[in-house]
Amino acid sequence: MSVSAIPLSVRRDGAQVAAALDRLHARLAELAECKAPDPVDPDTCPIPLLLELGRRLALSGGERDCALFAAAAELCGTTAGLVARFGAGPPSVGLAMRACDGLDWQALRPDGALRRARILVIGDAGRFTEQPLWVEEPVLHFLNGVSQLAPPLAALALVIGSQSVPTDDATVAEIAARLRGTAARLAVTPVALACEDVGEAVGHAIEGLRRAGLAALVIPTARLPHDAGALEVLQNLWLRDSLLHGLGLVLVGDTHTAPAQLLGWTGPVILVGIEAPPPLLGAHRVSVRHDRGKRRAAWGAALGEAQSAAQGERLDALAARFRLSTPAIAAIAAAHGGDTPDRLWAAARDAARASDLALIDRIAPVVTLDRVILPDDARRTLETIVSAARVHHRILDQWAGTAAGGRGLGIAALFAGESGTGKTMAAEAVAQALGLDLYRVEVSAIVSKYIGETEKNLRRIFAAAEAGGGVLLFDEADSIFGKRSEVRDAVDRYANMEVGYLLQLMESFSGLAILTTNLRDALDEAFTRRLRFLLHFPMPGIEERRRIWQRAFPAVLDTAGLDVARLARLPLSGGIIRNIALGAAFRAAAQGTGDTVTMAQVLEAAREEYGKLGRPAAEIDARCWS
Repeated sequence: MSVSAIPLSVRRDGAQVAAALDRLHARLAELAECKAPDPVDPDTCPIPLLLELGRRLALSGGERDCALFAAAAELCGTTAGLVARFGAGPPSVGLAMRACDGLDWQALRPDGALRRARILVIGDAGRFTEQPLWVEEPVLHFLNGVSQLAPPLAALALVIGSQSVPTDDATVAEIAARLRGTAARLAVTPVALACEDVGEAVGHAIEGLRRAGLAALVIPTARLPHDAGALEVLQNLWLRDSLLHGLGLVLVGDTHTAPAQLLGWTGPVILVGIEAPPPLLGAHRVSVRHDRGKRRAAWGAALGEAQSAAQGERLDALAARFRLSTPAIAAIAAAHGGDTPDRLWAAARDAARASDLALIDRIAPVVTLDRVILPDDARRTLETIVSAARVHHRILDQWAGTAAGGRGLGIAALFAGESGTGKTMAAEAVAQALGLDLYRVEVSAIVSKYIGETEKNLRRIFAAAEAGGGVLLFDEADSIFGKRSEVRDAVDRYANMEVGYLLQLMESFSGLAILTTNLRDALDEAFTRRLRFLLHFPMPGIEERRRIWQRAFPAVLDTAGLDVARLARLPLSGGIIRNIALGAAFRAAAQGTGDTVTMAQVLEAAREEYGKLGRPAAEIDARCWS
């Protein structure tokens, strides 16, 4: 891969290099006890780019003269002739230390600037002062104006197309400010760029490097070697090429990136797609700004003036609900701009869907609100939750600038009631009515015995829900939202810290979170203040049970022979009724009655459920046939 060096003004350096060579030649002639050669002509000086390299590498005077000495021994006939007086082959370390003023042992250490950046190579035979010293071939090419990226780096790099990505000017300016002028330093603090879309983040990184006067080399961390030795060789090659060619490095990571792959890189480096860089990096964190206003403007620009006017309120909701990047919005608009608003919404939802699903179970909701059987007052509350979620973006816009900031503006609802009363089903119906995914939290996977892991898991869950715009469901919430206890030991202390951290996350969450519990009194009282809605799910009365029985079986089954009025006398929850209906369907299939479910099959399944509940089966006959 050929690269273009950044523009240089090197003509002015010719006279300075010529003067340095004259001093070097005089010193060599003195050591060889021969006549000093004629002065070097500045206009024919072969290596004026050396001073630029010295500036980029921040070389001391002795280090710069040593590099000049080694390079001139190959590129300058006069220097090569003088060196030949001391023996065949490249000059030795000892000769370099005698010829170059200010060159000391420190400058020639393996971790010194010259050797670490692979500018100089020192042989490994014989005593150190007798070992040969020479300039690596790529450096010689650079000094002659030829720019060529090291093949191992070129093999790993991504080829980035010429299509530009819309960028946030303030973010790009911040990146450039962090990196500008850093090419002359060996130890530079990397920039960790946080962005919801990796492609957009790479675009910001490339533009930030360009404004800092640097070209970009983009390498996915998945292509990096895991072997420590091979990685160190690659990092040294990078350091040299970044100095030679004025490059900045963009490392694109993923969830499988090993921390060791991020350590040891020097020069201008930007990390992309890495949620938590190793603390040893001490990286500057820069975020691509994706506020609702920017997303709304992106939707308007992508869909055009006519579409934007027709779907104004809908676009406001899209921008508020789904945290999509500008390129993603443009792609969705191009593919679905002519579709119905619902199709456009579904496309945005699918594009924003959380990628980190290790701790949550994504449910594509199919249950509709009319399937949820509740008393009238409870049903009105459920419908109010849906209405509030639909206009939630207006509240966010109106209240975000108040004294409380953006905290506490989310919608949290508690569904409390006995098992089987329809709490989870209602949560699914809410998500379906809003056209959103339901993210059910796997509580058992959250809690960890290792300190800090539970908090990390919780942060991942809330981040996934925010990014995907889904409804977050904590089933059996009392297991994690339980009351804090008196601190008696370290276990109590850390348990209380976890609850406190969960309270903070709930406070800052701007989406819709639903908690379900069978034990209302077991929840910590601090959560009550953060609840926008508290909906009690009672055991269904006889009229609710009749409606549940009517809808318990799929429409393809023939249930004309069922006496729903008699079955409704059984004091059962909706969940148990569903179990009985499923059991009866199994019996119908096994007994060869085809698609017809009989009353006898339902009663047989009911007796089985009563046995599981430890209740007398005689109650069935007493209630259904009396």
